[in-house]
Amino acid sequence: MRKRTTTRQLQQTITDNLLVIEKTEIYYKTSRKTEIIDTDKFKDSLNFLCESGVFADFVDWHYERNISTKDEYILDSGAMNPYSENVVTVYLRVGENVIGEKIEKILEVTEEE
Repeated sequence: MRKRTTTRQLQQTITDNLLVIEKTEIYYKTSRKTEIIDTDKFKDSLNFLCESGVFADFVDWHYERNISTKDEYILDSGAMNPYSENVVTVYLRVGENVIGEKIEKILEVTEEE
């Protein structure tokens, strides 16, 4: 089941080495082309976005654990947004000696009332 998360929560799991980036790609909806994004470029862009303040919360991230491999996660942004031209997909694996529940706890968005 796909769940929501935030830019800051994604950044935290990567910075803390809970999740390690395997591959990042960008899909252009209009042209239907996919490009691989360099891992360091993605990390720099993610860090820059987190530093942007309120604009970091404008990006909708969704994640799910890979069904076929329990040690992998797939996150994307833009797939669920009909107004977005691009879809960014990040394939991550669980870091060494990391418990999956810890990752879920950090990525989980709790709604405030």
